[in-house]
Amino acid sequence: MKTIIMVLGAPNDEYGHLSAVALDRLYRAYDLAINNESALILCTGGQGDHFNITDKPHTYYAQNFLSLKGINPNRFLPGIPSKNTIEDFSLSKETLEEINPDLLIIITSEFHMERVQLISETIIPSINKFFVSVSSSLLDSELRPLMEHEKIAVQFLKENGVDY
Repeated sequence: MKTIIMVLGAPNDEYGHLSAVALDRLYRAYDLAINNESALILCTGGQGDHFNITDKPHTYYAQNFLSLKGINPNRFLPGIPSKNTIEDFSLSKETLEEINPDLLIIITSEFHMERVQLISETIIPSINKFFVSVSSSLLDSELRPLMEHEKIAVQFLKENGVDY
């Protein structure tokens, strides 16, 4: 079975240190990758003022983390230099449709899942998807603003659609 594990990007700091949100997602990707040895891995995340101000895309740090954990670098598809969730899917659409996996496993945070489902179903409706939500290791005080942001973003998408 042709499987792709797609781990959505999250912030890293100015030194390339991965945030708790990024690590939560990457640890889940690692667990799935070691249990699905033939699965390819697709990391998303480029650069942007709100999540990565280094000279390398977030995908560099994500792939490096997984490689250091023992994942063979040959399993990585070229990283997607996205700046937001819509770009995660619009920029990966061509690659995903070309490979046409039997299963696309999409990993993101629990608080982000509804938006990811809305966007992915619009942009890549024909791809068979399985969504994996990761519980956050953030404190409630850190998680609350992210949840509020997601609520607003989901409402916007429901009212205006996904424009890509």
